[in-house]
Amino acid sequence: MELVMLFYRPMNLRKHIQDVIRPENIDAIVSERFYKKGEYIYMPPAKPNEMFQLELGVIMIGSYSPVGEEVCYDILYQKEIFGNMRYLNGQFSEFAKAATDCKLITYELQFYKWMIVHEPIASEWFNKMAVSRWCRMENRLFKVCTLTPAQRLLELYNELKLEATDAQHKKVDLPSILSDTEIGQLCGLSRQTVSKLLKSYQRVHKIPLFKKKKLKQYLK
Repeated sequence: MELVMLFYRPMNLRKHIQDVIRPENIDAIVSERFYKKGEYIYMPPAKPNEMFQLELGVIMIGSYSPVGEEVCYDILYQKEIFGNMRYLNGQFSEFAKAATDCKLITYELQFYKWMIVHEPIASEWFNKMAVSRWCRMENRLFKVCTLTPAQRLLELYNELKLEATDAQHKKVDLPSILSDTEIGQLCGLSRQTVSKLLKSYQRVHKIPLFKKKKLKQYLK
């Protein structure tokens, strides 16, 4: 019963590793890294030998169009794990970029892969994280297939209507950091359509939807 209860407690992966690994081996397995806004954590053809966990900040995850343009398809902000686990036979073409100043925890790749197979608590934690990401992406795809453009925009805003904390411990309003292009990529719309819909929303409601940095001028 105690083991079952452990599965459902919020898990601090770094602390768990420190509890099960000899202190002299920790530095070879776990480390901290800081990235400035706009820096890439990785991009093709690099193959990092570690997995990354977001500690503070916001990360944009994406890939490239046939003409080489960046396409953002996910935003990470909840201590999520990301990276290349080398399961795709060289087909991995993802980039990860800091959308704010970020603090990351890194885990040596082979140890991480061993741990999520052989450590039951870590395995349960990983499964929960993976399923949550899949569910989020499936929900976005469903909305792209079934909702009107205006509804998609509102649903994305409601999904991201949160505050994160960056590596400088400053509060970040998630919707405000996205460009019209990135908003469109996340909900299957062109930049022009997003711009038109946001202007329409602001005209009707007298307040901007995503660009909350402009709020003060409307609240005076």
